[in-house]
Amino acid sequence: MNKPFSQATRADIRLAGATTLGGSAGNAASLLQIVLERRFAGDWESVERLCLPHFVHNPGDVEIAWQLACAQWRRHDPVSAERTMRIADAAIPGNANVAAALAQFVAEQGRYGAARRLYERALKLVPSATTPAVDLAELELRKGDWHRGWARYEARLARTDRAHNSVVSIMSRVAPRWNGQRLEGRTLLVFSEQGNGDDIQMMRFIPALAARVRDEGGQMVLACRRSLHPLFARHYQTCIEIETGAYALHGKPDYCLPMMSVPFALRLKPGQVDGKRYLSADSSRAAAWKSHVRERTPRTEALQIGLVWRGDPAHRRDAQRSMTLAQLAPIFALPGVVFHPLTPAGPPLPASLPHCDLTGDYRYGFDDVAAHVSALDAVVTIDSAPLHLGGALGVPVYAMLDHVSQWAWGTAEEQRWYDSVTLFRQPRPGDWRPVVERIAAALESMNAMREHATRR
Repeated sequence: MNKPFSQATRADIRLAGATTLGGSAGNAASLLQIVLERRFAGDWESVERLCLPHFVHNPGDVEIAWQLACAQWRRHDPVSAERTMRIADAAIPGNANVAAALAQFVAEQGRYGAARRLYERALKLVPSATTPAVDLAELELRKGDWHRGWARYEARLARTDRAHNSVVSIMSRVAPRWNGQRLEGRTLLVFSEQGNGDDIQMMRFIPALAARVRDEGGQMVLACRRSLHPLFARHYQTCIEIETGAYALHGKPDYCLPMMSVPFALRLKPGQVDGKRYLSADSSRAAAWKSHVRERTPRTEALQIGLVWRGDPAHRRDAQRSMTLAQLAPIFALPGVVFHPLTPAGPPLPASLPHCDLTGDYRYGFDDVAAHVSALDAVVTIDSAPLHLGGALGVPVYAMLDHVSQWAWGTAEEQRWYDSVTLFRQPRPGDWRPVVERIAAALESMNAMREHATRR
């Protein structure tokens, strides 16, 4: 998912409950401190170099094993990460955290059957563990087992390490969680829980849930983050900005429901999802952005292509989904294309590349992004919020997926969520070249069709 680090289902810094065997405890603690400093700096090569000698002599130090495996995974080597955790697992059998970590790195290779068995083993060891339960739920959702997947995904809400000021903690103090109680005469508050992309993806189900609440004689209020409010409020009017804390604006809430629980509340099945557009840009803002693009682009006759190549570095899987500019070289070599970055405050595109950065003109959050995207010919993006936004708007999207990616994109290059989205998946972890070359060919074809239509 597009979830920020603070809301990740796994504590991606330390392996909770890890056990250390062998070696000096003081030396191990000192090493771990240095390792964590390098980790926070994003220096994964140093993390691997520091951990490996200690791990060779102390395979039972599963905390160092976890740090080593994470470094290997972040460097696009899940095979080595799996090997590291298997050694730790042999040294300390029966550790549920190690089994869950091992399952993660097996899943990162696309070996979902083996990963499932490892997650189930971890849950057998500690039935109340949330990390393997949530990871297994995402695996079930990926494979289309939504009956079990959505129910199991509720385990994320049972985490005990959630910060006091996290949105789920705050909402638990506003009103009790809704578990299907009758809503006659009552108010249900549905709230933003995870990333912007998750909210956009789940927004399609808000009308169906609201209709059910109305049929029961209740009312539903949507509390979304400020950046999404203008876009969402146009499609569901009983909508507030979650940051204001004005949860009782439409009546004191009787129950709360996190947005990622809406499919579970609806008992959603895969066949009930279609790819039709369900959001739209504000018409006047879209017209203004169309003129803005035409006035600011260096080449009006060229394809105008939205581009996202980097995500939030705090995201659990950002090392897998984000790209460098050098990896986009085949796309940048295309003639007749102007690129429009879609993420504010991101790294700049080179001056030699035809591009038009209008992100400094965003004033209304995703409502401006929606209008901007609607004025373009297509969007090329990694697995991030603009992918979901483009799909929800019905804009052509070429999605550059890492080998595994978010659960919603399944296991191949087919998806049910958005008719306008085409998936391009890495054939192996870290291998972006085939993806970029195929998208370059698609853009070249789009340009040729455009030129042919112009000549007619």
